[in-house]
Amino acid sequence: MNKAILPGLIALSLGLPTPLFAADALDPAQVTAQQEEALKQEIIRLKRQLLMMNQQLQQQQQALNNMAQRVLNSEQVLHQVSGGKTAPPTVGQEGIARPKIPSGTRVEQPVATAATQSQTEGGEDTKKAPDRGRSTEDVLQETHTVFSRKFSIEPSLSYSYFSRKDLILRGFLALDAIFLGNLNLDRIRTSNVQLDLTSRYSFNENWQIDLSLPFIYRENQFDSVGEGNSSQRYEVARVQDTLLGDISAGLYYRIMAETQDAPDWVWNVRVKAPTGKDPYGIPLLTSESGNLTYPSEMASGNGVWGISTGFSLAKTYDPAIVFFNLNYGVNLPQKFDDITGQSSVVPGEIDLGDYIDYSVGLAFAVSEKMSLGMSFNQRFFSKTRQRVEGGMWEKIPRSDTNTATLGLGATLALTDSLSMVTTIGAGLTEDTPDYQVSLRFPYRF
Repeated sequence: MNKAILPGLIALSLGLPTPLFAADALDPAQVTAQQEEALKQEIIRLKRQLLMMNQQLQQQQQALNNMAQRVLNSEQVLHQVSGGKTAPPTVGQEGIARPKIPSGTRVEQPVATAATQSQTEGGEDTKKAPDRGRSTEDVLQETHTVFSRKFSIEPSLSYSYFSRKDLILRGFLALDAIFLGNLNLDRIRTSNVQLDLTSRYSFNENWQIDLSLPFIYRENQFDSVGEGNSSQRYEVARVQDTLLGDISAGLYYRIMAETQDAPDWVWNVRVKAPTGKDPYGIPLLTSESGNLTYPSEMASGNGVWGISTGFSLAKTYDPAIVFFNLNYGVNLPQKFDDITGQSSVVPGEIDLGDYIDYSVGLAFAVSEKMSLGMSFNQRFFSKTRQRVEGGMWEKIPRSDTNTATLGLGATLALTDSLSMVTTIGAGLTEDTPDYQVSLRFPYRF
């Protein structure tokens, strides 16, 4: 009996028509056709009442939003009149309470004004950048800098392949038409496997340092036509070694954080130490026929100190991020006990020259855990100079190079802390490796 009376009391208190009976008081096995029809009518009536109450609730919420907006506008005017002595509160402050809304009810939010937008210390509006996915941050870390990670370690493994052919003429031209001498076709194929251990530490949101430690396995194969005085047989020599490369460290400073109209701007400076095996003074070996000459061991560094500086820009266009880098590097001249590699020791000094490089690219977030990226990198080297002890500086022919690489990559967030970054690069000039494949695993703490 109580179950049948309670819905009626509730209906009376709300000013609604009283239901004929309570549905939960009926026994489904004993419901007559008349009661079933009445039950259907009651369901229809209740749905209409629910729809009407929902509409009234939305109207009330809209009225509350309008009133709160009027309060914000009035306080903004007061803030301007008082010369900035009072700060206008946002919705939810100074006693403006938000009404409790039943779950599942859709409510329109008030329109944001200049008073509710975040401001910088100078009064300029800052861009509320969209939340970057984990995978996008990993790509951005390699092309720009991410200061939100306190400490991270990034082991990476890369493989590159380089092939080059040279036509060598040893002789002279007689009567401007006949060549007298040896004609050789030499080919050099280089395979490099490099393991890099990079660690990064951010002091705050503006300063960061990193340290990179490379280990290199290099295998060179030298081929030259002419074995046994045959034009179809090659003399082959292989040289391979595993060595420590040149260690480098970098310092990054955020000049300006990203705003609505300006990109994120970071300045950097890097120092490279000659910790690897330098290529100077390595003895040269000659085949039995004298047709092939090759080094006896491999180099893993350039043997000189290097300093570079530049800046990088990154701009968010949700869900994409565009970046641009520009750097200038200087290699300091270095003296060596031998710079020829021949039987006689020739001390001297090497100046590898300077270089300038730039890169542009795009990182696109497919999802929170996956992103795609593409980039173009180009570097220009000036000519290398050498000076024998007591002599004059002279430039080495064909030492000025131009390298260009087009890269495509994908990033996948494996866990909350670990990601996998894959990159494939294609060389676009003869001074660039034919292709390069790298795999990185950034882990942030």
